[in-house]
Parts: sequence; C-alpha cells; structure tokens
Amino acid sequence: MENASKALIMAGSVLIGLMILGALILTFSNLNAYQETNVRNERSAQVVEFNNQYETYNRTDVRGSDLYSLLNRATDYNERKSVVGTEGKEIAYEPITIVMDFAGKLSDIAPPEGENRLITKNQYIISGTTNEFEDSISSEIDSLESEYGTSSLTNLTSALTKIFIDTNDQAEQMLAVERFNSASKKKKVSAWREIAPGSQIRQDVYKYYEYVQFKRAYFDCTSIERQGESGVTYNTKTGRIVKMEFKYNGKMQ
Repeated sequence: MENASKALIMAGSVLIGLMILGALILTFSNLNAYQETNVRNERSAQVVEFNNQYETYNRTDVRGSDLYSLLNRATDYNERKSVVGTEGKEIAYEPITIVMDFAGKLSDIAPPEGENRLITKNQYIISGTTNEFEDSISSEIDSLESEYGTSSLTNLTSALTKIFIDTNDQAEQMLAVERFNSASKKKKVSAWREIAPGSQIRQDVYKYYEYVQFKRAYFDCTSIERQGESGVTYNTKTGRIVKMEFKYNGKMQ
C-alpha cells in the first residue's frame, strides 16, 4: 500500500512537471510568435513609410521643380542607406532608380534661338549614387547665379525676347542694352556686342532660361516603354519602391 502511494505521488509529480514544462514551452512559443509578429509589423511600417516618400510623386502632374528635388532625394538615399552607397552598406537596402524622359521634346525648353545649351539629353537616369542630371547642371546654375544674381537672371529670362534680339538697327540695339541694364542688377553692359547673338552673356542667360523652363514643365509618372502603365516598380519580395519613371507630357506652366 505504501509503495502504491509513493508511486502515485511520483506519477503526480511527473505529471505536474510535464504540465509546467508544457506551459513553459507554450509561453516561449507564444513569445516568439509575438516577437516575430512585431518584427513583421515593424518592417511593414518601414516599407509604408519609405514608399510614402515617393508615392507622392506617383501622379500625372509632377512639375520639373518637384522632380529635381526627387532626383536629389533618391541619390541621397542610395548613398546613405543602400548597398551601393559608402555610408549605407551596413543597412543594405536596394537602391532606387529614377528615369526622367523628355519624350523627344527638348525643343520645348530650348531658348528662342532653338539650341539647347544646358539640358541636352532626352533622357536622364539616376542610378546608384550617380545623379547625371544634377551633375550636368548644378555647378553651371550655381556659377550663373553667383555671377549674375538669381533675381537678375529671373528678370532677364522674363524679358528674353525684348533684350536678346537679332537686329542691325542701332536704335533697337541701344534699347536692348538699356533693357538689359534695367533687368540686371549685378552685371551691366556698355555696348550691344556684349549681348549680341553669340555673346557669352546671351549664352549664359539662355542656359538659365532652359533651367526655368524645366522647372515649369510637367511630367507623368508612367512607364517609358509601356505608355499608360504605372511608372512605379516595386521589389516583389520587400514591397519597397525600386524604380520610378517620368515622362514629359508637353505641358508648361
């Protein structure tokens, strides 16, 4: 009888031990599941937060000035947080690519004489840490604004057709010189030859005119190759935006 009692006590102890072990295993399993859920939710939130920065440009009325900011944002992101950047290798996100296409209509932003001097390519691609659009015009624009002054360049581009004329009439030439000096607060000229066709000043203002025209142009976020389809490409595994394409739609404001 005593042995039977001891056996029951031992059996009960084992059962209780198994129940405790099972409870611990269940708790640990639930904790892991909870942590995994939190990790997934956090990653999903990060994807949404990242995509939202770019989804705002997923429309059909993106101005060139806004697109210019997007190009710089993408380049900065690629440098700081993607696998191709010197700062972002440890974070190791996939870089984002931006394609900007003028749809064969560069003449829309060209100056009155018709030759593009600043923006000369039909398509610019921002890939990795290389922003070929920024690299090709930024230093040029900075230099022009430093030499002439931003407000003066704005005035000169607004009065472009009245100042940068092609004439042999001396009275018209002198009037053009007066108009230039009235519009330009920082740089003055004393003779027609300084603003005549082919002059450096005329070339400089024409370049800035292209920059202004670009900022006024509207682009659609649409596939360059498949017109009408979305211009946004997502990574199929992470859900993050990895490419955006923009095409000039022929509108200016």
